[in-house]
Amino acid sequence: MNEQAPQTDLELSASVARVLAQLPPLFPLSHFVAVNPFMGFTDQSFEAAAERLHTVRGRAPLLSAADYQRLFDTGEIELQALERAAAPDYSAAQLRQALRTPVEQTRNVVLTALDAVEMELEGRGYRQLVVEEISKLCATCFDENQTTWRSPWAKSGLYRAFVEGAVHDATLELNGVSGFRAFVAQLPTDANAAVTELLRELAPASERLDDFVHGQLSSVSGWASYCRYLGREQELRGGNHPALLELLAVRLAYDVALLRAYPSLRPWLSAARRREESEVPLAVLCRWQAAYEMSWQQTLASKLRRADAVPVSRPDVQAVFCIDVRSEPLRRHLEAASPALHTLGFAGFFGFAVEHRRADGSGTDARCPALLVPACESADGGQLVHEPRRAQRERASTWKAIQNAAASCFSFVETLGVSSAAGLWSLAEHTPPAWQDRPSPRLLEDGASSLSALVDRAAGMLRNMSLTQGFGRLLLLCGHGSHSANNPYASALDCGACGGHAGDVNARLAAQALNRADVRAQLAQRGLPIPSDTWVLAGLHDTMTDEVELFDLEQVPESHWQDVAALQSKLRIASAPTRQERSARLGLAPAQATLTSLRRRAQHVGETRPEWGLAGNAALIVARRSLTRGLSLEGRCFLHEYRHEEDPDSSVLSLLLAAPVVVASWINLQYYAARVDPERYGSGNKVLHNVVGGIGVFEGNGGDLRVGLPLQSLHDGQRFVHEPRRLSVFIEAPREKLRLALAGLPDVQRLFDGGWLHLLAVDGGRVYTYAQDGFRELPPALRTRPSVCEP
Repeated sequence: MNEQAPQTDLELSASVARVLAQLPPLFPLSHFVAVNPFMGFTDQSFEAAAERLHTVRGRAPLLSAADYQRLFDTGEIELQALERAAAPDYSAAQLRQALRTPVEQTRNVVLTALDAVEMELEGRGYRQLVVEEISKLCATCFDENQTTWRSPWAKSGLYRAFVEGAVHDATLELNGVSGFRAFVAQLPTDANAAVTELLRELAPASERLDDFVHGQLSSVSGWASYCRYLGREQELRGGNHPALLELLAVRLAYDVALLRAYPSLRPWLSAARRREESEVPLAVLCRWQAAYEMSWQQTLASKLRRADAVPVSRPDVQAVFCIDVRSEPLRRHLEAASPALHTLGFAGFFGFAVEHRRADGSGTDARCPALLVPACESADGGQLVHEPRRAQRERASTWKAIQNAAASCFSFVETLGVSSAAGLWSLAEHTPPAWQDRPSPRLLEDGASSLSALVDRAAGMLRNMSLTQGFGRLLLLCGHGSHSANNPYASALDCGACGGHAGDVNARLAAQALNRADVRAQLAQRGLPIPSDTWVLAGLHDTMTDEVELFDLEQVPESHWQDVAALQSKLRIASAPTRQERSARLGLAPAQATLTSLRRRAQHVGETRPEWGLAGNAALIVARRSLTRGLSLEGRCFLHEYRHEEDPDSSVLSLLLAAPVVVASWINLQYYAARVDPERYGSGNKVLHNVVGGIGVFEGNGGDLRVGLPLQSLHDGQRFVHEPRRLSVFIEAPREKLRLALAGLPDVQRLFDGGWLHLLAVDGGRVYTYAQDGFRELPPALRTRPSVCEP
């Protein structure tokens, strides 16, 4: 037994609440959204969180010492950057020596009963058994209409389903856990009471209670994260969902059952000290990681110090693209094709956070960032699709049913024979992207109050993208989306700002609003006059093929037909070199970078890597486009328009720090985590994926729900293509303006202070790095080899 004072109910509840809040949400496959997997630890520094994660999850989120040595040897970590990262605790020489000379480390390790039984009774396989039992329970309770059978207790909640089902299931007893059914039958009926009672029996050391609870949920981290998603969605809407607490009760029940079956394990639950193998201290590895990031910052900063390009007095076209890194190459080639065309960057939902109702009656989608709750409703209008498209969609629906059903197993296809392959292929082939032929959406609100709300959204959109004057004859609002066949993670390639959906609906709603005479009249009264000869178009950038589709062209006035035709020509011209550039990153030969070839690739059911998504992302640049126009940023940078002189009260700057910066950091840290530790923060090999309940995937036929990005989103089969750098945020604004804005956003400031991302100010032609004690000028890069950002 542990020699300690028993914890009070209040202490137990507080510990449980802390740990539950630390878990990241896992969004379902239907609208997979990038999430910072460390979001529950951002109240502490990156280095402190790395130490904690090493304790509770077995590894810190850092590269290995060998990786950092290789990066130094190849020049990707500069000596100058290493010297900056070393101060004040080390010298560069000490960091280099420490990397080559591991030292013996000891570390506190907190074990669960499941950990203990695995160590004491090696070969019994209890870990796999418990995880699979919990996975089966969760899959049946949370199933999103993928299976034809559901647990009869699913509507009672996860905990009740466990209790009611377990008393009929002898699996644990057949595997040596005697009395399991009787034990479950006497558990409290309330999950909260059960958690308290079970923790009391397990009696972990009080000083390590949080780690013990965290360890319980880490053993089923995938399902725990999905339960956290359910709870977070309810919390955003003022409610609560008990699933995560119920999952903890279930997991604790298995630990107590094992402890009762094997009482000799109880001493293992005290806070033991385990001597580790020799290793490089985490503090040293954290400095090397910082030096890796600083080296790249210096190179990019040297490009941002150049003089501004001369702007056209009034552009022919202004094209607003999502800040997504995949927009950057197309924007660059489009501007090269047409100097009189200006591009801007803005969040791809264009300020229209809507709950969108699909015309086919299949449900609704939240078309907005995960940080927001939809402010209004919209719906597809008119008829769904023309009959040929309808037939294609019906075939696509059948294909999805086959993918998800038991009939998709190897034995079924084997029975049908090889001839079935052609039939299955035809169901997936020629399936159009979801946005094609979608009826024009409309807002589901009317009346004077709704007009005022509509004007608020339109005004906010224009001000927040610093587009308040100098409108061209055409204003294009261009969202983005992707499409691929036989890809459970397809929504991960769509727009994160649109909640894992394409941005067509948002762009079309925003364009409709800006073309309304009554909206323009009120915008003019607010100091935002839009010229009468400006027409607003909506479009969508297909990141699989780099085509741009324009919507609602039948509404374009005759006076602008030639302007639209010219824009379409420029878009086609710009798409070709963009395809070549993106295809080269995929390892495709120039002959494979044709539009026809890429369309075929998108519909190939055996293609595991349809596109790279946001792999390579490393920076967010919040500035005038003239600062970056003409630079090749190689699809590594999020780009958001901002003119600080048009933001005297810093309200726009505060919004950008609180929203796009945070969203970009979520994306960046999801890729970072999946790269440095694919086993814990990635979803494994797509070839082995099996969809579970329409929610997520198993890698293979069982185990825990996998989280994060598939290996094919980061690795080309030979090497990792994503370079794990925490996000560098470059903001063109006076340093004092930035300092004051951060002071009003303590949660955001904590991200920078804790080293979760980096802040750099572009001020007066110079670049300054932020630290808690102020800004310091970034020295010029000493890099001599070609830069990743060379134009």
